[in-house]
Amino acid sequence: MTQHLRNRLQSLKSESSEIDFKTMHDNCLVDVTAQLTPPPVALSLGEYTYKNINYPIPFGSYGDFSCLVGASKSMKTFLKSALLAGYIGGKSNYYFPNLKGHQTKDKFIIDVDTEQSLWHTQRVAKRVCEMVGGNYDLYKPFTTREYDAKTRFQYIEWIMMESEYRNNIGLIAIDGAADIIESVNDLDEANKIVQGMMTWTTKTKAHLSTVLHRNHGSDKPTGHLGSAIMKKAQTVAFVTREGDVIKVTPDYCRDYPFKEFYFTINKESHLPEIDESYNPII
Repeated sequence: MTQHLRNRLQSLKSESSEIDFKTMHDNCLVDVTAQLTPPPVALSLGEYTYKNINYPIPFGSYGDFSCLVGASKSMKTFLKSALLAGYIGGKSNYYFPNLKGHQTKDKFIIDVDTEQSLWHTQRVAKRVCEMVGGNYDLYKPFTTREYDAKTRFQYIEWIMMESEYRNNIGLIAIDGAADIIESVNDLDEANKIVQGMMTWTTKTKAHLSTVLHRNHGSDKPTGHLGSAIMKKAQTVAFVTREGDVIKVTPDYCRDYPFKEFYFTINKESHLPEIDESYNPII
């Protein structure tokens, strides 16, 4: 046995001795007789009908996370803006009529950008406000470009678990996930990042939506991080640019999938809007 392996086993033994497994047992035991309700929908894209009752099609639920995947410059951030604006409401239904936020009263919307400059981050944030129809006090955009991946990860964890927003976050966006990890091809680090997302959302009951690049020449998101997110996320939507039109498809959904839709960027307002000539449903 190598010294590295011995040290790792000793570390695991030390970590396990600090865990109260009795408390963990009580927390994790599932009562099959309990009457549980489905997790509330945070953001929906249209409706479906079951037994003559209409239900929202969930893009994301409270207590879970989702991901937008696309090639570089595929307009992922424009779609992220539409999701945030749709969650807030206001005049956003003019651009995406059936994109709707649920139980949003008094909830913060956190928008963390990891790569753009202050000017570009503000421009994206202004886009959200313009789609809503004005500034929204509970919408909080942040730029973290100057910090390293580890610090960004810790900062997001602090926002969700310790900051003044912690008990009342409705939706948080991380654009993008690859910038809160040192290497997307590090399996242990990738699992740590995704476990963080699962822990944060479970404890805070917020919905987290992140953005990830797609591998060049592939339909898969990049690295071990992309693989882990695809396995664990509630919804993984792929964003594909087809000339002036952007296609959004529900490639991986744990719930009833939304129908693929198309949007364009308005040449005058520079805002994203549904292209109803392709799909009038959304």
